[in-house]
Amino acid sequence: MTNVNSTWTGMVPVDDTALAVTDTGGPGRPVVYLNGQFATQSYWRRVIAELGSGYRHITYDMRARGRSRRSATAASFETHVRDVDTVLAARGVDRPLLVGWSYGAPVALHWAGRNPGRVLGVVSVDGSYPHGWTES
Repeated sequence: MTNVNSTWTGMVPVDDTALAVTDTGGPGRPVVYLNGQFATQSYWRRVIAELGSGYRHITYDMRARGRSRRSATAASFETHVRDVDTVLAARGVDRPLLVGWSYGAPVALHWAGRNPGRVLGVVSVDGSYPHGWTES
């Protein structure tokens, strides 16, 4: 796991677009926040402030949202799940805690279900799932 000591903000290229990412850095457990459908990473500011500097907070704007660039093709649920890999690789993160809110909750659950050895856990905030939806 890369140990970044200061905040980094930049663009992470993926396919024909780029994702706007912010990483607070620091030695704490990495927490990656996944936004609601039309939200941006700015929605997490108060949560991050409350949790404090004991964690390494990583937020990003999903494709075509916030400061992330538009793509020639529409983003799908599958591309959003794959983008989690891109952000983790770009920031050198292993075994994060994923926090998904609304649309971000099923993205986090699907990514974790496909990568059980690579995730510490998932916090699902305001996500709704029918019984058996996440079962194989």
